[in-house]
Amino acid sequence: MNNVLAVDIGGTHFRTGLFDEQGRRLLILEGDTDRQAGREWMLEQLGRRCRDLIAQTDAPVKACGLSFGGPVDYMRQSVTSVHSAGWEGFELGKWMEQSLGIPCALDNDANAGALGEYRFGAGRGAKSMVYITISTGIGSGLVYEGKLIRGKDCVAGEIGHIPVSDSGARCSCGGRGCLESFSSGGAIEMRAREWAQRRPEHVARLIELSGGGEITAKGLMLAAAEGDMVATHILRETTRWLARGLLMVIRILNPDIIVLGGGVAQSGALLLDTIHGFLEELASPTIHYSTEIATAALGNYSPLYGAAAMAMTMDKPT
Repeated sequence: MNNVLAVDIGGTHFRTGLFDEQGRRLLILEGDTDRQAGREWMLEQLGRRCRDLIAQTDAPVKACGLSFGGPVDYMRQSVTSVHSAGWEGFELGKWMEQSLGIPCALDNDANAGALGEYRFGAGRGAKSMVYITISTGIGSGLVYEGKLIRGKDCVAGEIGHIPVSDSGARCSCGGRGCLESFSSGGAIEMRAREWAQRRPEHVARLIELSGGGEITAKGLMLAAAEGDMVATHILRETTRWLARGLLMVIRILNPDIIVLGGGVAQSGALLLDTIHGFLEELASPTIHYSTEIATAALGNYSPLYGAAAMAMTMDKPT
């Protein structure tokens, strides 16, 4: 039996994993991303850890899948990220192949997360699935009958960059009014900072649950779960826009299931209940749907499992 390697590079954490051909994880190594250290530091970490994993198995390792937390040029197998210095235009897939001596396939974390949930998580058994990751930004992957839908220019599924308003903060993509600028973890934190500036006496609990420093989306969600007034208000404001985006997905694609992943979705029932409340408000009496909305079964590991799925099928352009 062959094994495969999986790599997930995120802005906060990175993971390398060894999986068997049934998708069972055998070993996982995790680390914290040092953004200041740059690309070369990360490459050294990845190469060393992947070789360590290969050395710990007697079975052949046939391929490696790579999930990158940012924009990727899938056709060129290169990173196009403008968020992290040193990565733009880097042919990560080719570098890994040369470093490890095995075939490697690269995709962004949203597409990898979609494959992971479809094959091994909440999307198992579905014919069509949309995976949406809600963290610092919003990304998405579309899967139909086991295949990612990429579109003519490989930009299908950019749900976070659908303009839902004529106004709003400037988005990371350069546009204005994108769903990401209203409903991402970054948007949550921006609203919380505005509250902290205007009414600092009302955000003490949010600061405490965020570790005593800047308010984080995780800290705010924890406060909302406790019923904190400000946190609940921000959550509802954020989720109202997210529900609009989800309804667009349902009306256009009508998938079997929408799976929500990323850090914000870790709040589980709190997020889902709020979303369903707004979807009921937006509902049309003449347009019915049965699309299920669920949180990711694999949690933060969805992209890593998706990277393993890519390695199993060696899903990359030829």
